[in-house]
Amino acid sequence: MKMERKTPFKLFGRFLVEKGKITQEDLFFARALQRKKNKKTGEVAAELGLMTDEEVEFVLIKQEDDGSLFGEIAVSEGIITKDELSIILKKQEEYHIYIGEALVELKAFSTKTLIEELKSYNFEKLQYTKNMQMGA
Repeated sequence: MKMERKTPFKLFGRFLVEKGKITQEDLFFARALQRKKNKKTGEVAAELGLMTDEEVEFVLIKQEDDGSLFGEIAVSEGIITKDELSIILKKQEEYHIYIGEALVELKAFSTKTLIEELKSYNFEKLQYTKNMQMGA
């Protein structure tokens, strides 16, 4: 089941490629770095000892069926508490790397360029959102 994005506005990496700030190859390697570093909720839950591998697999199968968030399913099934989910999500943030951070780490561009491009991206996104709200 394919989940729809909340907004049809392009993602930051695609924005950078279209502006010629990075190559498609840069984006590929940055996404690969994200996949390597960004841990899934179930991985973190198991790492913290709050869920077994079997419980993680059970939730993943249920998630395939209904598309709900991993943590919502784990809580609704009584596998973890809401407080434990908060702990898991907080720990998960420690592992998270954004696409811009990955590009800087891979030396596709500098931190200064990242900040400039984020400003440009957010400005365009804001303009897009305003236009969508006005029906343009």
